[in-house]
Amino acid sequence: MEVVEFSRPVGYVFDPTDCELVGFYLSKKIANQLIPGIDYFIPEYNLYGSKEPWQIWNFFKPRLGEERDGQDLYFFTKLKKKTLKGSRIDRSVGTGTWQGEDGGTEIVSNNQRIGSKKRFRYENKDSNQHGGWIMHEYSLDSSLLLPDQHNNYVVCRIRKNHLALKKNNRRKCQEVDSEKKKKSKVQEVDSEPLPLATLPARSTTTTTTTMVQQPLQLEDETELYSDEHALAIRQYQYENQQNYSLYSTVNNLY
Repeated sequence: MEVVEFSRPVGYVFDPTDCELVGFYLSKKIANQLIPGIDYFIPEYNLYGSKEPWQIWNFFKPRLGEERDGQDLYFFTKLKKKTLKGSRIDRSVGTGTWQGEDGGTEIVSNNQRIGSKKRFRYENKDSNQHGGWIMHEYSLDSSLLLPDQHNNYVVCRIRKNHLALKKNNRRKCQEVDSEKKKKSKVQEVDSEPLPLATLPARSTTTTTTTMVQQPLQLEDETELYSDEHALAIRQYQYENQQNYSLYSTVNNLY
């Protein structure tokens, strides 16, 4: 890309109307008529090539001045067909495309149709510039062309869609903040000590309990056995005493 030097008058702003763009500048470009200084205000550049809209903007923006960053840029460009014999136009640009937003509006001067204007927006869902650029494409009506002229030139106006760019940047910041929060939560979880595994109670408690319970059981059984033994002895003594008494009685009889 070649930078054209031009001394722009102080305070001068290039802001042509739709009729001026088509009826004067575009018609003379197609007729190959020289317009002094036109290459500075409307350079010829391929808007349907490999460069992204913001790359084109950043290259040509210095001629506007920093204080006029929101001003429009104008370009002459040639339409590029998808196929040699077809009529469909290829409007790809960089990694995206110029997506049409309307079917076009007529440009009328002195009750005569002199051309049309179509509106496009930059489409690229993988880019934070998605929807952030607007292009108006002006074409000359074929009725105004001479027999040896071709209507393959158009004049385009590019401008920033500041609202869309701000919205994209805000969404991008929210996504970055959300990603940071997720990473922070993951780090917090990783930094927490793992809980100790709950081990089964050691057998000493059970053994001790068993050892304590066993003597109790033995003591209970001993007491039980002692009572039964004493009862048996008393029963034995009683029976013996009864037998002795019976024996003494019988013996006395004899």
